[in-house]
Amino acid sequence: MAVGTPLQRLSVIVGLGKTGLACARYFARQGLPFAVQDSNPSPANLAQLQAIAPLVVCSPLEAGALCAAAQVVLSPGVPLATHEVQRAIMAGVKVTGDINIFLQLADKPVIGITGSNGKSTVTTMVGELLAASGLAVGVGGNIGTPCLDLLGKGSEIYVLELSSYQLEVVEMAACEIAVVLNLSPDHLDRYPSVNAYYGAKERVYKGARMALVSRQLPVELHTDRVSKVISFGDDAPLTSDSYGLRAEGARLFLARGATNLLAVDQLRLKGRHNAMNALVALAIGELLGIDLAVIRQTLQAFPGLPHRCEVVGTFAGAEFINDSKATNPGATRAAIEGLAESGRPLVLILGGVGKGADFQQLQAVIRQHVTRVYLYGADAAVINRAIAGCVGITRMNNLAEVITSLALELQKLPRAMVLFAPACASFDQYQNFEHRGQEFKRLVLEAFP
Repeated sequence: MAVGTPLQRLSVIVGLGKTGLACARYFARQGLPFAVQDSNPSPANLAQLQAIAPLVVCSPLEAGALCAAAQVVLSPGVPLATHEVQRAIMAGVKVTGDINIFLQLADKPVIGITGSNGKSTVTTMVGELLAASGLAVGVGGNIGTPCLDLLGKGSEIYVLELSSYQLEVVEMAACEIAVVLNLSPDHLDRYPSVNAYYGAKERVYKGARMALVSRQLPVELHTDRVSKVISFGDDAPLTSDSYGLRAEGARLFLARGATNLLAVDQLRLKGRHNAMNALVALAIGELLGIDLAVIRQTLQAFPGLPHRCEVVGTFAGAEFINDSKATNPGATRAAIEGLAESGRPLVLILGGVGKGADFQQLQAVIRQHVTRVYLYGADAAVINRAIAGCVGITRMNNLAEVITSLALELQKLPRAMVLFAPACASFDQYQNFEHRGQEFKRLVLEAFP
């Protein structure tokens, strides 16, 4: 806690990860007293905290201090259901987070982007097309820069990727434009039900001036207090102001109403799911009044993000795709469906920590589009049971064994496409999805020199 400051006046930051450290920087800049708690007795960012605020110590998670705090500032990695946090809530203490604080302070328009998959790609796309239009744009949130570090940088508009964890404690988002890109079951190790997870995502629409709402969502989301609702989907637009994908002969177009705006084959990104990401970015750009020529040029040049259907290269006649960011079955399904249009034999690599996900939702798409599946990692047996009988399955202990086996087997699958879309979290064998993706690329390059 802050030395010499009455506890009742303190904001208590819970969790000293990247977000918690950004909260500490914010409170220190503002001269506001705060304390920090973390369940890890030696958090990685402790030295940075001491440099920011030498008189603030990081103490263990403790309910009594939280119950006496002015507010609890919860890092997204700490579940709202944590016992000590629930004790504070029952004691009447306000629980907030960096996104909620930011949204109350931001004096420029905010674009809020969430969804089960594609958030980072769309957030980056929108940031780039706004920058290309000449606006000073602050991009961050769940990607890149923590949102509180964006304040005071002279931004004319903010584009935020928002996770369900961050949205849990948002009271009134009040975004200029808010969008839920898609929904599929995820994080069921943290949420009591899939509807609770969807409900967290829905909070992005609270108080929005404009809401982009997908026509393909599995549930109806409430858009109360939204001034204007615009629909989008992977079907043709339904009305003059809605957005969608329209087929014209052999080509597919991003379209608004009856107008085709950009051919999908002019994008560098692979897959129908990425066409949908580009469609949403285009819609946001148009709704903000950005010149269509600038939007087109930006989207056509956009190369994609690392570990998101990233082309590693072609080896032994097979094209290797790194989609390590596919951390749930919904993301994997989207990648399979998007890449299946190539017509090439598809080899799929799955594995990791399943987070309680239902892998049976992959049965139909694997049966229809996948030639062979390789499994590895902590929940390989769980996945195997869910998809058994759909296609031939090979189980390995780790990713290195998978790539070694593939190097011997690919001669039997000319022109194959190897898709690494694990449908799982990475923390059984890797630090995060980025580390996992880097290792996949390294292993492929070493196996096919």
